[in-house]
Amino acid sequence: MSLTFISAGAGSGKTHTLMQTLGGLLSSMQVRPSGVIATTFTKKAATELRERVRQHLLGAGRNDLANAMGQARIGTVNSVCGGLLERFAFEAGLSTRQQVLDEAQTSQLIREAIEAATGGDEVQQVSALANRLGIEDWTQDIASLVAQARGNDIGPDRLRGFATANADDLLSHFPQPLRTSLTQDLTDEIRRALPQLRQVAQASGRKNTQGYLQTVEQFDRALRQGNWTWAQWMALSKAEPEKALIHLAEPIQMLARACDAHPQLHADIRGYLERMFTICATALEHYRQRKLSMGVVDFTDQEHLLLRLLDMPEVIEVLQDELDLLMVDEFQDTSPIQLALFLKLSRLAKHTYWVGDIKQAIYGFRGSDTELMQGVIAALPAMRGVKSILGDSWRSRPPLVHLVNEVFVPAFA
Repeated sequence: MSLTFISAGAGSGKTHTLMQTLGGLLSSMQVRPSGVIATTFTKKAATELRERVRQHLLGAGRNDLANAMGQARIGTVNSVCGGLLERFAFEAGLSTRQQVLDEAQTSQLIREAIEAATGGDEVQQVSALANRLGIEDWTQDIASLVAQARGNDIGPDRLRGFATANADDLLSHFPQPLRTSLTQDLTDEIRRALPQLRQVAQASGRKNTQGYLQTVEQFDRALRQGNWTWAQWMALSKAEPEKALIHLAEPIQMLARACDAHPQLHADIRGYLERMFTICATALEHYRQRKLSMGVVDFTDQEHLLLRLLDMPEVIEVLQDELDLLMVDEFQDTSPIQLALFLKLSRLAKHTYWVGDIKQAIYGFRGSDTELMQGVIAALPAMRGVKSILGDSWRSRPPLVHLVNEVFVPAFA
């Protein structure tokens, strides 16, 4: 793999560098216009790159190459994916004309799929668990989980099995659950101590004792009604009366502070995760069925289909012959499934350039993460890749740049 990673911060001349790199490779005949794949994150950026390269070539007197720039695949990740799917539609068993949902249509269908998956008794069970765990809007967790599953190319069947792994991982940070009935023990201890607590609180009138009594009474009332929460349990463990009442409060506090070893807490966490992953998997299945009935695909489907297509020997053979250059702009906004795509394409391309800003990931809501790029940089030697840095800022006045460096370099160090 011949890979060059360019670290480019805001205002460092990234577009100019891309234009010079692409134009230089074309002028030196190292790549052909038809052998170029360049991805950007917006249609505007793709148009700008194409036109600047064309102007560069015209300025260099290469009218032939400038006129051939229409053959280059320069566009957003999904427009490039769509073009390659059309190119290999026969191999993929697809129609050459795919109806692709835009982002607004995708969001609407996903919302409808989540609504379809959260009906019936399941909603009441999840709501009860979420309330006890202090989770205000569990539907947002579903939406986030759906997005993560799609961005990581995880289907419904695989996703259901993740609940146990997630619960095991989270609960490994908790103490082993106790075999005693903490709730009943705490209930008994509270009801034994309450009469004396009330007498002392009434006699002393001290604010901290009154507050402690109120906390104990509220929790006792919630226990009787069966609607207590773990937040109330934690509040009880942290509440303290005046020193004269410590002998009454200490047994209550000891039991309350053991809540992280409560079997019910462990069961609630595991039950919540199991239901969340099940609902998410059901929502993904509803979404898939709805797209099938409409005869449409979305952007993630395009990436998923192309990822599978790049494992086919006949496709690999053609692209190894055709693909001269892969250029990825705004690499920091790459999602996991897109990273998998770029890695496969990079193994087929004669030249590869990935360009990104290691300090930011704008599209975090789509699954991008700066840790992905840090991982790629760390792996460059193993991939026989090189890293270069655009170290100048062309967008700011020199005194401002010097001031920022003077202040922040020591701070970050």
